Amino acid sequence: MAPPRCQVLSLHPHEGRSAPSALLVVAMQQVHAGLLTPLGTAGPTESLTLLLKEWRGGEGCIVHVRHFSRKADASCRAGRPEADFLPCATPLPGERVVTTHVDDPFVDTDLDTWLRRHGVAHLVVAGVTTTGAIMTLTRHALTLGFDVTVVADACADQALLALDGTRWEASTMHGLGLALLERQGAEISSVRDVHRTC
Repeated sequence: MAPPRCQVLSLHPHEGRSAPSALLVVAMQQVHAGLLTPLGTAGPTESLTLLLKEWRGGEGCIVHVRHFSRKADASCRAGRPEADFLPCATPLPGERVVTTHVDDPFVDTDLDTWLRRHGVAHLVVAGVTTTGAIMTLTRHALTLGFDVTVVADACADQALLALDGTRWEASTMHGLGLALLERQGAEISSVRDVHRTC
C-alpha cells in the first residue's frame, strides 16, 4: 500500500484551547526565502513577524503548513536545509504543524476536523505563494464553509513566464492572486487591520 501523502503532527498537551479564529502560516520555508522581497512599505517577512507576535499574544490557534516534496531531485525534501522553517516563522511549542506533499493542507489530513474540534470558523492566511498554495488553500477552505481572510502584506508570490514569453512580475502575480481570491469570497486585509478585527 502506498504511504500516506501527508502527515499531521500530534497535538501538544496544552493545545486544547478553542478559538473562533486560526492563523495559518503557509510554506514559510528556506526554499522560499528568495520570494520575500518587499512588495510595499514593509516586506512580507517583517509583516509576518508582526502578525505572529500579535497572534501569539492573543487566544487564536496557530497552524504552520510546511511542504515536503516527494520528487527525488527537489530541494524541498524532508531533511534538507531548504525545507526548514524560516527563522521568522519557526513554530513554538503548542503551535500546530501540518506537513503536506501537495498545495492543499486539507487533502489527506485531519486539518478540517481539528479546526472544527477547536471551534474555528474563521481562517487568517499568510505565507507563499499567493497564486499557489495560498489560493488553493483559501478556495478549498471557502468551499468547506470557513470564512477566510488573506493578509496581503504577509504573502508573496514569484514571477511567471507565460507561454507567449511575457514575463509577469512577482508583484503582478501577487496582485492578480489577491483580486481572484477576493472575487471568490475571501476577505483581503492587512496585518494592521487583522490585528484590530481578530
